[in-house]
Amino acid sequence: MREQQGAVAIIFAIVITAMIGIAGLALDLGQLYVAKAELQNAADACALAAAQSLSGSDGKQLQISEAAGLTTAQRHKVLFQSRTVATQTDHSIDFAANINGPWYHSSDLAVGNATVLTMRYARCGLVQDNIPTWLIQVLNVLPGVNIGAQSMSASAVARLQPSQTTCAMPVAVCNANLTGKGSWLEGAVNASGALTGSFMWADLSPPQGGAAELAANLTGAGQCQLPPTGSPVGQAGNVTSLANEYNSRFGIYQGNVRAADAQPDRTGFAYTDNTSGGNWSKSAGNAYADFISKRTSNAAYQGGNPDVRGSVLGSSSLAAQGGDRRIMIAPVVDCTAYQKSQTAPVQQWACVLLLHPILNNASGNSQLVAGGTATTASSTQGNGNAKGNGNGNGNGNGNGGGTVATPRMYLEYLGSANAAGSPCASGGLPGGGTSSGPLVAALVR
Repeated sequence: MREQQGAVAIIFAIVITAMIGIAGLALDLGQLYVAKAELQNAADACALAAAQSLSGSDGKQLQISEAAGLTTAQRHKVLFQSRTVATQTDHSIDFAANINGPWYHSSDLAVGNATVLTMRYARCGLVQDNIPTWLIQVLNVLPGVNIGAQSMSASAVARLQPSQTTCAMPVAVCNANLTGKGSWLEGAVNASGALTGSFMWADLSPPQGGAAELAANLTGAGQCQLPPTGSPVGQAGNVTSLANEYNSRFGIYQGNVRAADAQPDRTGFAYTDNTSGGNWSKSAGNAYADFISKRTSNAAYQGGNPDVRGSVLGSSSLAAQGGDRRIMIAPVVDCTAYQKSQTAPVQQWACVLLLHPILNNASGNSQLVAGGTATTASSTQGNGNAKGNGNGNGNGNGNGGGTVATPRMYLEYLGSANAAGSPCASGGLPGGGTSSGPLVAALVR
């Protein structure tokens, strides 16, 4: 028995060391998993912030992207939010034209180098050193074991890709006419090409494209790769052939524009300022609310206007084929500069509602006769009849109880496209490879 004295102490020492080691393994590994998750969140946010500037429109985009990514990463913390994420300006963020590389740091490419504009992927790599351990270091009493402070790394790659939201209309809105949310904007250009209202047709990617590109934007999704703020849009002027493409969004089809090729909105119900037009008429600010209810019932274009011609889809067809086709984004520009130079820089993006179809005339403008139901069939010549006494003279002639109004085509201003709660605002949700919408940053690795 004397030979067995002290055996319990030895066994206890071995067992307690193992138990503390196991407890330390659980606690310290748990801490490292938390640190890893926090660091990965920081890397994801860093890559997303960096990718947001990679639009290919600025020779300094790598420097801008790197600054945004590093700033975002440094706002994150690790180790149960007790320590700011460490970044290194020389290699925390790098860039590539393809996801498989080669990868470049911002200092590798000179500002203005053509290769800079091809960079589309941002990779953020973060390393956190000197993460202390709590209990597992007790195993250092064992021969050959040396457990010290730990290091952790995380990496993420992001790029811009289309989001699941609205695209842009090929029109430019005049900043001077944005009087408030709910206001009606009048446009576009008359037969001589002069601006008559608050917006005009615009090529969003000048100088190439022209009328064919505008027509494709109207029958298709629109301009989905938006030019950055400050980029020029323009080639203002009279486009004589866009009425059919524009009206397809209301479920009205004529000529070579067919329903199979141009998706309508879920409702074609129209609104104008013609106070004698019955259910056509809605005062400024009220059209959008009613439009939402008409979408619910898939109300079709109600007709009643002799100068909007073509086959009209009914409610059942709109319910089956319709989409989000009348709430669109439009660039806001200084129209004074626009008319002088044919281009103007984008100041911001507006959210607009298409209120009614375009009459079948050369300029894409409506003409409504106050006090009657007549409209002109041409921007330069047309006849319309209205009941009543008196004469009205304008671009067309009509006998009616009032005067012929100036050319009208309306959009309702729904506020800034990036305002909280805007029907045009992107939720930041990336779509699939075939989706459309403004570009948003998305993680790809």
